[in-house]
Amino acid sequence: GYDLELTKAVCKAVNIPVIASGGAGKKEDFATVLKTGADAALAASVFHYGELTIKSVKSYLRTQSVEIRL
Repeated sequence: GYDLELTKAVCKAVNIPVIASGGAGKKEDFATVLKTGADAALAASVFHYGELTIKSVKSYLRTQSVEIRL
């Protein structure tokens, strides 16, 4: 998963949008990191290798009350 402690610390330390990078292995990882205060979460390999779809992640995030762009 993402480095949650580091992401939380960065979110508290800066007044600019924070994009968490590196660590998405399952859809739950996205919800967890976005609840740290990160504005966005970067992921590549889970989509490139077909492990997840963007649509499935967005659907899951909606069920977790995480605000997303449509």
